[in-house]
Amino acid sequence: MENLGTKILNINKKILITIAIILMIIFMSVIYFTQEYVNPNIHRGIKIEGVDVSNLSKEEALKEVKTVTDEIIKNKVVNFYYDDINLSVPLRDFGYELNLHDAVNSAFNYGRSENLFYNYFDIVKISIFKKNFIAKSYINDAKREKIILDMGNKVFKKPVDAHPIINTDRRVKIAESEIGRYMDIDEAKKLINLDILNEEKIELPVYKTEPKIYSNYYEGIDKELGNFETDYSSSAKNRKENIKIAASKFNNMKLNPGDEVSFNDVIGEISSETGFKNATVIVGGEYEDGIGGGICQVSTTLYNSLILSDLEITERHNHSRPIHYVDLGTDAAVARGYKDLKFKNNTNNPILILSEANGEKLNFKILGNAADRDYEIKIIPKLLETVSPGVDTIYSDELPEGESTVKDSGARGYSYKTYKEIIKNGEVIENKEISKSYYLPKDKIVVVGTGTSNSNDDKDKDKD
Repeated sequence: MENLGTKILNINKKILITIAIILMIIFMSVIYFTQEYVNPNIHRGIKIEGVDVSNLSKEEALKEVKTVTDEIIKNKVVNFYYDDINLSVPLRDFGYELNLHDAVNSAFNYGRSENLFYNYFDIVKISIFKKNFIAKSYINDAKREKIILDMGNKVFKKPVDAHPIINTDRRVKIAESEIGRYMDIDEAKKLINLDILNEEKIELPVYKTEPKIYSNYYEGIDKELGNFETDYSSSAKNRKENIKIAASKFNNMKLNPGDEVSFNDVIGEISSETGFKNATVIVGGEYEDGIGGGICQVSTTLYNSLILSDLEITERHNHSRPIHYVDLGTDAAVARGYKDLKFKNNTNNPILILSEANGEKLNFKILGNAADRDYEIKIIPKLLETVSPGVDTIYSDELPEGESTVKDSGARGYSYKTYKEIIKNGEVIENKEISKSYYLPKDKIVVVGTGTSNSNDDKDKDKD
């Protein structure tokens, strides 16, 4: 019984001591609260952006925190990265600012609510655990936009298609493709909206862009087979645009062995909706305005490069009238529905067509395999006949009887036969006929007068 009484006595003693300690803590905290509550400045235990502002007035706290944070912002550099890309941007370049006034007001008002009980707990709590206020940050939108666009330009890399390089000996090397990249501008803006004051490294939202053409596209191609160029520098603006559009449709075109191509099918619809312009065309042997003028220069230039490459021509037509940009007998006219240029890859390997229209010169190159063409081609047009124009007489009473005038002097017509010479090791080993061409003469037009002369009438007409 004595031992039990002793134990009970000890327990009661411990309880009393604990209660006494608790009462002492409460008493001390109340005294601390009573003293701190009347503190006219920011309560002890409060920080702003990590700067201790205990017992400072709002003005003193603002000055203290601003001095520290301005120095941090001045020296802070934000590092952006992606793979091997590293871009460092000073934080101040973003127009970065902290709303220290609101942070100071929040710090000052802490423990000063209308509820005394809450104030007691807040003031006592910060005496032990401290309280750090984070100021709201702002970024200048215009400066941020400029920096993001600048980073986007530095990151951007255009994908490079594999492409042929033609050496002086007409041998072809293939330049390898390269993967491109770009930065997502909208995603980058969201990243920079974060509290970048506390960010050390930010990964940029960069994405890869694949090239359209890889080197295997050119497999089997190692030589320039044919190259032909015509001049269109003096053409009107619309005609130049038509040539550019039509030529671009053939650039990088690949034909496997046996493939046949229709020029008209590749060009497609010729209309203003497809980008073609009004320019001079030949219709029924006469020159007039029409959509797509200039396309025949594209078909003609391509035709000559095909002949020089010794590819098979399955359809070709000459113009009805002589044209100026190639020798007669070497042109190739096209007109939807009845005139086309068709050709076939008659080699054992793929061929590639390259086109370029730079506003001055129109060029077509045919690339293929050296094993298929160990010889050269020369085009030889030969004039067979010159056809004199006829005379078309028109009678008009607007001219006095007995007088005549030439309204149109007309033009000669021509008949041509064109050959290709096959040259190997500097010698002509074969001569083949490849086409016949006939260009219509244009009749001379003479106007013969049937009217009567009247001086008074003439005077009246002069007055009109």
